[in-house]
Amino acid sequence: MSRRSLLKTGALAAVAAPFAGSLLTACSTKSSDSGPANKTVTVTSYGGSYNDQLTKTILTPFQKKTGIRPTLLANTSLAALKTQVQSGDVQWDLVELTAPEYVQAVSEGLLEKFDYNIISDTGLPSYAKADYGIKYLSFLFVMAWDQTHIPDAQAPTNWAQFFDQSRYATKRSVYGQLSDSSILEAARLAEGIPFDRIYPLDVDAALRYLAQHPGRDKLIYHTANQEPIQQLTSGEVALSTSFNNRINAARKDGAKLNFSSSNGVLAGDYFVVPKGARNKEAAFRLMDFMSNDADAGADFDQTTNLTLANTAALAKLPAAVADSLPTSPKLAGSILVRDDAWWAKNLKATEQTFKLWQAAS
Repeated sequence: MSRRSLLKTGALAAVAAPFAGSLLTACSTKSSDSGPANKTVTVTSYGGSYNDQLTKTILTPFQKKTGIRPTLLANTSLAALKTQVQSGDVQWDLVELTAPEYVQAVSEGLLEKFDYNIISDTGLPSYAKADYGIKYLSFLFVMAWDQTHIPDAQAPTNWAQFFDQSRYATKRSVYGQLSDSSILEAARLAEGIPFDRIYPLDVDAALRYLAQHPGRDKLIYHTANQEPIQQLTSGEVALSTSFNNRINAARKDGAKLNFSSSNGVLAGDYFVVPKGARNKEAAFRLMDFMSNDADAGADFDQTTNLTLANTAALAKLPAAVADSLPTSPKLAGSILVRDDAWWAKNLKATEQTFKLWQAAS
């Protein structure tokens, strides 16, 4: 189960019927037809509680400020976006895509170029701005620990320490779904490879390192994002990979867990505008609001435990929270940005190599 599976499961029926249902204002994806152009904007995401949070923190304040009426759908799909663009009947204005989907959509010419005359890039971190979209949502693949077994003062500060069996004589739980996991990057970082030489990723070297540090028999693989939280809080493991938002959410619920943002690997999702979108100016105005409104950005970060590409929001957050987010200037130079293009090209082959390596353990 990938990081997004729970969101997609909640919208499964909508995915099967790409032009069904709205969670905000209308039941038809043709809602963007009604009224003058750019007075409405149709947005697609993954559904579930996340859509409710997106509505509360971003879309409702945006409508109050601009008068533009958003319609939020739960059926985002690259396949449906492609069908709309190729048919010339584009019903969506702003579409959430995974990073590999974004790379594919750009290569197939399916997207409008973003207008940074409408969208101020003042609030965008450098990793977020792209020609045909904004990596609006980010999270960090991090090393996490159980504070009842590993006090913060003794916790790992880099991946070499995380994998050091002489330092921590325990098994480690690592994320086995390479579509989201950055365990191979972590292995290369542990070997001392600098950020600017991680890609193209040397998969064989990463696997050789993991076989020795900590050793094949010292790795447990999780495939769902909640598993490491359960493993850490139950005492099954004292060290695990996880995502910063998952650990922050668990900490809010009282779990004695912590993580290090330093040496984390950043990934995220994009918002894009399909080529031929009816309300692309309204979509760009929404992206401008999302990227620069400090109050909305802070509300999003605190409500979702995710990180919006909005640096102005940092000043509205508690310092301890702001300093741990990938948008923080304090983390500049200490986090690796995942290479979306490399993974889009090499994911299937790398997954096959990784599974064969696991089976040989």
